[in-house]
Amino acid sequence: MLQTMNQGKFALGGIIPPLPTPFNAQGGLDLDALAKSIEILSPKVDGFLILGSNGEAAYLSEAERREVLLRARSAIPKDKIMIAGTGGESSQLVKERNEEVAEIGADCVLVLAPNYYKGLMSDELLYQHYALLAEASPLPLYLYNVPANTTIALSPSLIARLAKLDNVYGLKDSSGDIFKLTEIMRQVPEDFQLMTGNAPTLLPALSLGARGGILAVGNVAPKIYKAIIEHFQAGEMTEARRLQLAYNPIALAVTSLYGVPALKAALRLQGVPAGYPRMPLRDVGGEVLEHLKTLIQNCH
Repeated sequence: MLQTMNQGKFALGGIIPPLPTPFNAQGGLDLDALAKSIEILSPKVDGFLILGSNGEAAYLSEAERREVLLRARSAIPKDKIMIAGTGGESSQLVKERNEEVAEIGADCVLVLAPNYYKGLMSDELLYQHYALLAEASPLPLYLYNVPANTTIALSPSLIARLAKLDNVYGLKDSSGDIFKLTEIMRQVPEDFQLMTGNAPTLLPALSLGARGGILAVGNVAPKIYKAIIEHFQAGEMTEARRLQLAYNPIALAVTSLYGVPALKAALRLQGVPAGYPRMPLRDVGGEVLEHLKTLIQNCH
């Protein structure tokens, strides 16, 4: 949800799903399905990440990105947060994307690390990249640590250094590395906003100060993961722990086990028109589909 901290600073919280970008069976954008997906999910979530990893952003042209963002902005209710994923390989490209999404009406930006020239991506070079973007961005900037995709893990010391910049508001951490998360939270300012991107570690992340989760499974089982947060906040740790452990299988199925194609298939099984993956990704079928049917039976 869009929240305001005591000092009036923009803040995130709750369950925010990274929305899949619907493609039809021929691989074309299905913007009507995008709007319908938002309509169905909006009452259950606190906002949306558009053009994140689960949005297959890497498979979109710049023109397609703009189409998706415009349609999403028109469909997302004003009381729900809209995060735009703007990460890219060059600082100039990301700067231009940040400016564009601000004009479209996004509330904040999420920026993953450039990674093509991985061997040159030192902490100092990454610091200069993010510092330039933070200073130039017209919107609050959140760091995105997703080493499974970028092969680059933002170090706790780098994150702590970036957290001191005025326009760096927080972090989506999808690493699932609780040890490094403890080090990050030890070193950052108290008002630095952590949102976990790793559903199986939601409860431990909450205990370290996370405000919520930007979770792929938040598309499929939002009420369950919101309940984990609510039970944690109420001090009902036994029930929070039970839910965390019970729903790890569905969270893993739509991420590390079967990936984006399974996330889209699980949503279709629930009546959400998430569409199909774009090639080279391929739709799931057979045993995977049956496995998903079993897992989502109790996700309502």
